[in-house]
Amino acid sequence: MEGYTTEEVIEFCSDYIADGKSIGLPIPLHQGRLRGTGRMGRKNFIPDDYNSLLEVHFSVLQGLAIAEPYILEHLADFRRKNQGRAEGWIMKEHRRSFATWLIDRNITEGDSTEEKSMNLLASGPSIQATSWQAYDINGYTFYTKQKDKKSVAQNSGIRIEALDPLGQNTTYFGFIEEIWELDYGARLQIPVFRCQWVKHPNGVTVDGYGLTTVDLNNVGHKDEPWVLADRVAHVFYVVDPSNQKRHVVVSGKQRIVGVEKEVDDENYNEYEEMALFTRPENIKYVEAAIDKSLKPYMRRNGNGKVV
Repeated sequence: MEGYTTEEVIEFCSDYIADGKSIGLPIPLHQGRLRGTGRMGRKNFIPDDYNSLLEVHFSVLQGLAIAEPYILEHLADFRRKNQGRAEGWIMKEHRRSFATWLIDRNITEGDSTEEKSMNLLASGPSIQATSWQAYDINGYTFYTKQKDKKSVAQNSGIRIEALDPLGQNTTYFGFIEEIWELDYGARLQIPVFRCQWVKHPNGVTVDGYGLTTVDLNNVGHKDEPWVLADRVAHVFYVVDPSNQKRHVVVSGKQRIVGVEKEVDDENYNEYEEMALFTRPENIKYVEAAIDKSLKPYMRRNGNGKVV
């Protein structure tokens, strides 16, 4: 009788604490900071228009190497069936119809990780997505522009290297407006950023000192606002003292080594730090022209006092 009672008590306790958290060391503050994890402002939602979710889904597929063969196949087939159509129309319809076409391919699950992932991706994301105001990935901390307005830090600025319409590798600058996480099931969640981009090349210049400056009000590339979160680097914008309408671009802070026991920053660092003042000879000309009697670092609004 005692043995039976003991078994019942243990079973009851096991069911009671099944959803509880085990006692032990607290979760490290930076856990997931490299692979990707939301920090604050989590909200689960269902988009009003599922087509808008499919647009984000296409941007995810477009950025993944395992989906590239299918994208090229669909684009080639679409061009063949629509000969004589303008390239702009073809690309627009290609983006709109690719997700449905991929579902109809009935991609088998396969044995490799890539095949299993492609099977999940081809099925499309859940109709419920997750939004965040802050997100950690690749050693960076990213905020939405709205979150930045409430913070003393600036974490919404980003840059990404991509091919321009001529096929040339180009750096694009902008800031994050929204952070979404798409759920493909089986622990496959992919974070994406909706960004406002500075028009290239009109809004981006390199001045006489080698500083990259941007006009954040010169907006462009509105048809491709979504990017994979792990493909961008953090930057922050400093107002150009010589032109208040422009901002100097400076590389953001990235912390990799020591996080999650990582010892090699090359595993997560895809971007070189942006160089500042790459034309120092021009700075020397400015220094030579400055009146040596001027001392701009001295305060002139105080009362003198002899000590």
